[in-house]
Amino acid sequence: MPRRGSVLVKQNFRRFLALTGTALIVSACSVSQSESDTSANSAVTTAEYPLISPYSSPSGTYLAGLVAGHSRDYSIAADLMLHALEASPEDPQLLARSFLLTASVGRDQEAIDLAKRLLVVSPDQALAHLILLIDAVKREDWDEAQSRNEAAPNVGVNTVLQPMFSAWTDLAKGNLDKALEKLEPLSKKDGFKTLYGIQIALLKDLGGRPGDAKDDYLTLLSSTEQPTLRQVNIVADFLNRQGDQEAAKGLLETYLQTNPENAIAIHALEQLGAEKGLERVISKPGDAFAEILFGFASLHAQEKAYDTGLVYANQALRLRPEYEEAKILVGEIMQTQGRSRDAINLYKTIPLQSPYAWTVGLRIADEMDVLGLEAETLETLDQLTTLRPERFEPYLRKGNLLRASEKFDASAKAYEQAINRIDAQDARFWTLFYFRGISFERTKQWPKAEADFLKALELSPDQPHVLNYLAYSWVEQNKNLSESEQMLIKAVELRPEDGYIVDSLGWVYYQLGKYENAVEYLERAIELKAEDPVINDHLGDAYWRVGRYHEARFQWRRALSFDPEDEQVEMINTKIDKGMSPSVTDI
Repeated sequence: MPRRGSVLVKQNFRRFLALTGTALIVSACSVSQSESDTSANSAVTTAEYPLISPYSSPSGTYLAGLVAGHSRDYSIAADLMLHALEASPEDPQLLARSFLLTASVGRDQEAIDLAKRLLVVSPDQALAHLILLIDAVKREDWDEAQSRNEAAPNVGVNTVLQPMFSAWTDLAKGNLDKALEKLEPLSKKDGFKTLYGIQIALLKDLGGRPGDAKDDYLTLLSSTEQPTLRQVNIVADFLNRQGDQEAAKGLLETYLQTNPENAIAIHALEQLGAEKGLERVISKPGDAFAEILFGFASLHAQEKAYDTGLVYANQALRLRPEYEEAKILVGEIMQTQGRSRDAINLYKTIPLQSPYAWTVGLRIADEMDVLGLEAETLETLDQLTTLRPERFEPYLRKGNLLRASEKFDASAKAYEQAINRIDAQDARFWTLFYFRGISFERTKQWPKAEADFLKALELSPDQPHVLNYLAYSWVEQNKNLSESEQMLIKAVELRPEDGYIVDSLGWVYYQLGKYENAVEYLERAIELKAEDPVINDHLGDAYWRVGRYHEARFQWRRALSFDPEDEQVEMINTKIDKGMSPSVTDI
């Protein structure tokens, strides 16, 4: 899809969310009003909510459900809301919350039962209609699917979904011409012409008109500046089924020219030459429903409507339980919501032979790291190095984990392994040299650290954290002070709200004897990082040099209150007791 086309789709989608029932159900039923709430993955027990006895009363259970929902413990939140619902079975808000919770965690039968009850008291709830429609599709009851689709409110996202659902229902009933006619309104919507084009081609493909389908597929590709991988795979599969393997191969190879490391495209190219061939994306109408649901789940996720996105994605999985792309999308949403354990468990259902196994393995390691499972994370990363020994990513993650644990010798070795697997002249990899430089510096291997910092700046000259780390290290060694000053001025321009970088500039001014300048920047640094012991100590030194002795001792005492390093404590106490000796510039 062209970049402009993608923007139009998102703009239209955003407008639909703002104006319609989807937005209403998100605002009315969302488990959490704040997507930034990422505290999750702890088992919800009465011990966690000491003021609430969940099953003592409906109101207590309801409150416990809200707390569990805010903590992203959705399954337990659903249990609690269902218990509360027993006392108020027709409460629209409680019904809506219970419905959305069960639907978002894939508890299908409960969601179906609740959808029916919800529509009695609130007949315009779009997601409730969707759940019942997909249940009919799952059972291949196409008459009921048609009536469910027609009963849903034709507003917002449904103005796009309903023509597609109607078309595929007609195809399932054997009427391709009627299906094409039902889809026609989609062609008139700005931003949805590409979606219309792929749907038309798929309908003709599955409906037995391969000649027409080929024309539509090729028209779609020629009118699309940058076809998506999904579009490429669908058309390649079609061409291969039509006996034109060379055209299918050429299409995949063209995609790989601009995406050379895409494991999915590489896998498809390999499958093309295998006996089994490419997997057919749409082999029956239910698959088309799943594909549509997945697409709109992705759009909801992009708009941060995560709960609704989960409903769409789980319905896609209901129709295609092994739909790996949908599983990965659900896992991504879980990661965004801070539901690390749920994401790990879901990712583990994707088999090792899947082309997604590598990416999923890295995500499992990331979430294990989030949970603080260091041994398990390292074990997973070691397994990944065996799976694809030529890749740098597991070594990078291993280095980051070890560096965070202050195991700097081991982290330096891990970064070394990563660097051995990259193009050292590729600017994308400046972080590897920066991180290894930190590991070398912390293990007192300064010449190696300095070389890595300089290499990182060679690859990416305007990285404020590298400028800061190298310049501050030089300042601490009382070397290259003029160069350090210029580097830190640039770093502060790039990150004016970073207290550590502002402190570094103040400290280089101190070392240069420019004490008034030092005070100015160190006071700014304190405003940004008020509780950092080193910055407080620095400001105390600068105050002393400009004759502000009482303020200097005040800052040193503040530094002691913020738990400084042991070796810093004695020096600060000495300054409090005796002050500072004159500097060279004071003499």
